Amino acid sequence: MQTSILTYPWVIFGHDTTWHDGGVAMMLPDGKICALAAERVGDRYKHSWNSKLAYDYLLNRCSMDNSLTGNRIDYFKNIGEDSLEKARHHLNHAALTFFSSGYKSSAILVVDGQGPENGYLASTTLWHGSERGIELIEMPHAEKANFASMSLGHFYTAIGALAGMQNLFEEGKTMGLAAYGKHSDFYDYFRNFIFSYSNGSYFIDPDFILAILGNTLGPKFYGWGAPSKRAQSIWKQIMNLRSSPLRKEGEPISIDDMNIAFAGQAILEEIMIGLTRRIKKLTGETNICLAGGVALNCVANAKIAESGIFDSVYVCPAPSDDGQALGKLFHYLHEIEPGISLTLHDNPFFGPLYSSKEIRDAVNSEKRVKILEYGDEKVVALAAEWISQGKIVGWFQGGSEIGPRALGHRSILADPRNPQTRERINKIKGREWFRPVAPIVKADRTRDYFSTSLKSPFMSFAVNVKSEALQLIPSAAHVDQTARLQTLSEQQEPLLYKLLDSFEKVAGVPVLINTSFNGKNEPIVETPSNALSTFCAMDLDGLVLEDLFIIKN
Repeated sequence: MQTSILTYPWVIFGHDTTWHDGGVAMMLPDGKICALAAERVGDRYKHSWNSKLAYDYLLNRCSMDNSLTGNRIDYFKNIGEDSLEKARHHLNHAALTFFSSGYKSSAILVVDGQGPENGYLASTTLWHGSERGIELIEMPHAEKANFASMSLGHFYTAIGALAGMQNLFEEGKTMGLAAYGKHSDFYDYFRNFIFSYSNGSYFIDPDFILAILGNTLGPKFYGWGAPSKRAQSIWKQIMNLRSSPLRKEGEPISIDDMNIAFAGQAILEEIMIGLTRRIKKLTGETNICLAGGVALNCVANAKIAESGIFDSVYVCPAPSDDGQALGKLFHYLHEIEPGISLTLHDNPFFGPLYSSKEIRDAVNSEKRVKILEYGDEKVVALAAEWISQGKIVGWFQGGSEIGPRALGHRSILADPRNPQTRERINKIKGREWFRPVAPIVKADRTRDYFSTSLKSPFMSFAVNVKSEALQLIPSAAHVDQTARLQTLSEQQEPLLYKLLDSFEKVAGVPVLINTSFNGKNEPIVETPSNALSTFCAMDLDGLVLEDLFIIKN
């Protein structure tokens, strides 16, 4: 990314809305941008909302004496209903995805749970991006309230709760489970309360969402009381459709759970396609950028791409709220210098760098490990050989990725040829049996294994695995024979590309399984010390830590 030939002041942007993940983005005087989600540092609590943790961490790393001055724009307090005018949540989403896309002009669709926008609580917004900036076109179902009751994001959270998810932020599990379901009475009943109109707009009956969340996650996380009489009547009807009770923690997944997830996913896709058609008509653009938490639904993203409504579909690496601070920074930079180049060029690695000394010190202080090999060439060759033998290796390089998905700097890598790889990874990470793992492939070899011409550097799309490739890379495919694909060019990440090349030479395929480097209920590792402690706590065989190959004593 080339930001500008100008020297900017030290600019700091924190997270400024409530009920969302915290994060921070900083632009240094030399033009370099650093960004980090708060969950990865400090108390390392998944979905941490404390932006101050990330702010202090980056500030300490980037300025040893904390004496740099300039334009500081810091928000580290929750913005309540009385202060909605101060926050532009959806604008931040739109700014990150549009300005990082490289498009000169584009339609922009933002869909999430909720966020303050222009004095309202929004959950869906339609924008038009151009070289002049970003213009709001529509903000349907905006409310002056604490909870967006007609939100697609909340709808999908409710579907997950109805399918037995026990916590917030488990929409990815719902998406994975949906592939095991089929059309049922749940779909037909749900469509009475949520549907898309012929013009692409949509309707959600608020009592439908309140009925489900009011009997599941609402009391636990929001402190809600009993739902209304009508909402409770809807809940009873839903329960009557189930052939089994609502799943509790630790209980096995039922056919009902699978079919409920399927119904929710199908309805979400229908509405997203409708919104895509609508924004196409309103803007006349050939490109579309997606953002908001719903843009993490790679299955729906792929349906939009496959529909042909737009020629090109772009999803930024952090479409959810851990990209808020970076989006706010991008918007600010464009305001002070319109036309500034903020294109990512497939580079999502905004985390701070760690010196060789820091890495060696971390290794020396961790008595449970030792160095087996060192030097990039030897380490890459050894990692390829180990993975080809069925071993699973942690991979730590450079600055961490922005966003919730490991893209090759904080990854766990494994052999896609072994049909047991997914099962073993899920066991190592303490994940449910039904959750898929993602493949990474050389970009120029994508069509050899996957039925797509999409560029997917940020794991944004679930694509079909070719039938002839299913026998070659069985662990890469989900039960519906799709894969959340990452395409990798040599320019994007040379060392990881070299590993793919080495693995192809010993194993015959330029594909690896790539999942996030974290243990159960942990965020992705950030520091060398995080990587070493997580490696020691998990059943991983080896760890590549920059140019060191680490094993356990």
